[in-house]
Amino acid sequence: MEFVSPAVAKIYGVDADALLGDVARWASLIVPDDRDAALNHLKVARAGEAVVHEFRIQRPSDGAFRWIRNIDFPLRDDGHIPRIGGIAEDVTEAKLATEHSAVLLAELQHRVRNIMAMIRSVTRRTGERAVTVPDYAELLMGRLLALARVQALLTRAANVSVGIANIVRDEVSVQAQHEGQYDLDGPDVALSPKAAEVLTLAVHELATNALKYGALSVADGKVTVRWSVVEKRSSPWLVFDWTEEGAPERPQPTQDAPRRRGFGSELIEARVPYELRGRGKMTVEPGGARCHLEFPLKEGASILETGAPQRMTVFGGALDMTGGPDLTGRRVLVVEDDFYLATDAARALEGAGAEVVGPCASEEDARAELDEQRLDAVVVDINLGPGPSFKLAKTLKDRGIPFVFTTGYDAEVIPAEFAGVERLEKPFQLRQIVGAVAKLTTAA
Repeated sequence: MEFVSPAVAKIYGVDADALLGDVARWASLIVPDDRDAALNHLKVARAGEAVVHEFRIQRPSDGAFRWIRNIDFPLRDDGHIPRIGGIAEDVTEAKLATEHSAVLLAELQHRVRNIMAMIRSVTRRTGERAVTVPDYAELLMGRLLALARVQALLTRAANVSVGIANIVRDEVSVQAQHEGQYDLDGPDVALSPKAAEVLTLAVHELATNALKYGALSVADGKVTVRWSVVEKRSSPWLVFDWTEEGAPERPQPTQDAPRRRGFGSELIEARVPYELRGRGKMTVEPGGARCHLEFPLKEGASILETGAPQRMTVFGGALDMTGGPDLTGRRVLVVEDDFYLATDAARALEGAGAEVVGPCASEEDARAELDEQRLDAVVVDINLGPGPSFKLAKTLKDRGIPFVFTTGYDAEVIPAEFAGVERLEKPFQLRQIVGAVAKLTTAA
């Protein structure tokens, strides 16, 4: 190397003179993984072809790794190439910005897909229980607004915690006729995104029902809400109680009237235990509704950052799988941390004749089932917590148990060793799960 400009000192973090002489001095600054390719590009330039290439260096001055873009070109002299020239540019910031934009785009796509899937699930469940079209529109609008409120809270900052006092006050005050209709008290506990999402929807359902049928439907009715933190199983738990007084008497259902659990009851009594690993109980008494919730205060990602699929037509509580594959005799484990998605997938598989194991909301629960059950196939969500994880998939592969992925992420996040595993991208038709499991079990 005969000449280097003064700018090299800033880019490479060495005195310019340190690179003169044997080109190995320059090459020694390039990280080993990129070194051979960089030297080969010099050979290409010596052969008469201009070439643009990128490589990483580690600067001796500060130990920092940097991306360098080199343009190498032949310097001709009467048909000969006695020398080659080069122009180096530090493109680290541009590379990082491009990679960051790609990550943001992937996360945006993931979140939008999951929010749309959540809306589909809520829309379908609302349609199952609404009596009239105006009733359906009112219920759906209220639930979508509740989703919008919690989404606004959760997107103020990444992985932000949300104070319970704001959640309860926002949902109750918007339904009450005056401040004397409610009494709210408890410490302003910070909830994880998962707990904030589930509790917001639960309080919304309680407040909406109180306005339609309970204590908030009459001027002298009252809602009392108390919450506290207790020590349970060596960890802090939130205890939440909702009590109504003065509600008008509700007509009792006739003996032959069909019994069904409402959207709010399902959310409180089924989703809270499944997603928050706690307990929920809702009853309707002469004075109004009562609700008791308790769950551990631990980290958890919101469903607004994961997803739920589009549901299928429902007849009598079972998914109509007419004309679909027959999975009779197949034992299928469903691993999914969202209650709606898990139960929808389980019902679809059961509708096709399969015996469903689980569903399981965590990798720990899934491993317990793997140790105790004989399985023909597994439906496994890639994201069971803070981000994509493939530990369970590796176990399934090692044990020879066929499986299919469900995810809101693009294919790029899946390691090469699982490239052949079918990936169902949320939101999807539940027939796709049945079809994927049928292919797995037929092949097995």
